[in-house]
Amino acid sequence: MIASVGILSFGILHGANDLKIIAKKSSNESKKNYLKFLTIYMVVVLLGILFFFYIPKIALFSFVFVSCYHFGEQHWNGRFNKKLNSLLFYFNYGAIIFFLLFTIQYSPSSEIIYQITSIKIPYNFFLISLIICFLVFSINVIMSKIKLYYFTLEFLLLGVLAILFSKATLLFGFGLYFVLWHSIPSLNSQINYIYSHNVRGPFFLYIKSALLYWIIALIGLALFYFYIDVPQEQYLSIFFSFLAAITFPHAVVMNLMFHSKDSNED
Repeated sequence: MIASVGILSFGILHGANDLKIIAKKSSNESKKNYLKFLTIYMVVVLLGILFFFYIPKIALFSFVFVSCYHFGEQHWNGRFNKKLNSLLFYFNYGAIIFFLLFTIQYSPSSEIIYQITSIKIPYNFFLISLIICFLVFSINVIMSKIKLYYFTLEFLLLGVLAILFSKATLLFGFGLYFVLWHSIPSLNSQINYIYSHNVRGPFFLYIKSALLYWIIALIGLALFYFYIDVPQEQYLSIFFSFLAAITFPHAVVMNLMFHSKDSNED
């Protein structure tokens, strides 16, 4: 219940202001860009829905791939050493999080993957992938000139995550990371980007702006839960599919935000 409340509140809320970010970015560059950004956003939303409906295998693996980069980009934005390959570094860090969770919570993770894709992934695949990603991350640490403090903290945080993942359920472990490590820092980044520093109560302005989209998302999920006949054992897979579908467009918007001039200055 704690994980569900966290994901349905901060988790969904942190992606509910995507259109406002698009409007802010287009106003900073050119009015005609708003239509272009909005079109890209809507196309990605529709593709995400169609993928999960018609080709769930590709949809799920695309979601994991995109989320790996998105999680890494959000976590390291502002601390990234430009001497490193950003695509590889961000993706690799996010992959560590996913493979750490999948390895420690193998049974429920593999079951959900099987329900969505009908593919049974062996335990060794997750374990070996985790080891490779961790080694690549360690090599980046050695070769980079990023402050040692950041990496020491990251290794400690990964250790804490591993302990939490091992003591919690799959949903609670994912929810803990998704809310505390990702959604709340993302909210802070978005508020800094959308509102100037002299605006009073920017958090409440953000909530007010995102409220309608947040409510629509919750109503849509509730209608699906109560009116679509789905076996109880598949609720969790449907829940993760819902998160995946709304992650695709959000990841695109956040990438645009992080590469904008105002975001870099903040």
